[in-house]
Amino acid sequence: MISAHTPETRDAFETFLRSLAEGSATQQDWRRFTIAQYQDPALELARVALVRASQHQPQMPTESAKVQALADEIGRRFNA
Repeated sequence: MISAHTPETRDAFETFLRSLAEGSATQQDWRRFTIAQYQDPALELARVALVRASQHQPQMPTESAKVQALADEIGRRFNA
């Protein structure tokens, strides 16, 4: 599934990043936002970076400090 390049898509992804960084994202959120592919190059790069960071982590991606820190960093870049 390729998500359309819309302000709503970007806003939803940024909300996901915030919840992921805060440790409140669910596994359902993770699947929703990391399985989709994005037409927006910035969102797609962020999605790929999150998936790569989650590989080889002993815990679920939403519980990984490494993934949470990356989500926080990406979110700050989006808002800069």
